Amino acid sequence: MKRALAKLGIIGVAAVSLAACSSGPRKPAEQSVLVTAANETAAIARLRAVAAAEAQYQIASGGEYGTLDQLIQKRYVNDPSSGKLTGYRFEVQVRSGRFEATAVPEKFGISGTRSFYVDETNVIHAANKNGSPATASDPEV
Repeated sequence: MKRALAKLGIIGVAAVSLAACSSGPRKPAEQSVLVTAANETAAIARLRAVAAAEAQYQIASGGEYGTLDQLIQKRYVNDPSSGKLTGYRFEVQVRSGRFEATAVPEKFGISGTRSFYVDETNVIHAANKNGSPATASDPEV
């Protein structure tokens, strides 16, 4: 009887140990949330860099804003990924006397959930747009 209780005790300790081990590593969903948050933070930083580059370009060009390619060409902003960075796609639209830059998740819900927008006012806007671009009417970050 003592031997059977000892075996049962060992099995119980082993079961508790295994249960504790299985909760150790993060689940993929938790990691995905962390990656998404990091991607969104990087996208905001990138849009701030684009807005600063636009200000430099405007001064150098006598009042005009530049496309993303022009900003890269002048080396005002780096673009090692041809318009993509950390799971986001970046676009710059230039209109007479203004610019609009957007960052949209490449894979909505995986690489990011919010889209971002900045223009010559240098105010970043963001919203969950289900993969569509954000606009100036979305909430400020």
